[in-house]
Amino acid sequence: MQRFTLPRDVYFGENALDYLKELEGEKAVIVIGGGSLKRSGVLDIVLNNLKEANIETKLIEGISPDPSVESAMEGAKIMEEFGPDWIIAMGGGSPIDAAKAMWIFYEHPDATFEQISSNENFPKMRNKAKFLAISSTSGTATEVTAFSVITDYDTGIKYPIANFEITPDVAIVDPLLPKTNSLHRNGCINTRNRSICRISTSTIHGRTSITCNKTHIRRSYRLI
Repeated sequence: MQRFTLPRDVYFGENALDYLKELEGEKAVIVIGGGSLKRSGVLDIVLNNLKEANIETKLIEGISPDPSVESAMEGAKIMEEFGPDWIIAMGGGSPIDAAKAMWIFYEHPDATFEQISSNENFPKMRNKAKFLAISSTSGTATEVTAFSVITDYDTGIKYPIANFEITPDVAIVDPLLPKTNSLHRNGCINTRNRSICRISTSTIHGRTSITCNKTHIRRSYRLI
């Protein structure tokens, strides 16, 4: 038996960010990468929309490509102190992947990367918060999938986290984000390269209950 899971709601098209004005909650942590979302004004739009929904916000920024174990744990600590009921990740694969890991450790501080990457006894999520992903690129599709990859740079280990529990509750795909990104072409190239890395990671770490067989992998390479 196989399973296919997507976010409950996917909002897309022009002005899809307006959905945030309707979001129900009290506090949201926003996770972003570099400064492009600030410079483009997109972050301000998101903050204003959440303010209109009467949601208090806290920003975690500076997530680097291939997010680290340290950034995930630091983010989880900030979340624990702030107490959000929404985790909002904005950007490409790295901020969204990092936010997923932060979310896990926010909800389950005693979990370990070995446990969650082995997919054995994966903890139940949504005890404290739900997850909303806003994509600024097209490629890895982490905004609608159950995957995250976190790197331990001390040991050189990449932890592939793959469980339906971390599928976002809501995804927003608004063309405003790539349109305002002056580096969109390079971003697309980087996303393509990261997609190849993700496929390779799935090839090497085939330890998850989510099916990723050789046929899927070959088809993915051809599409890219």
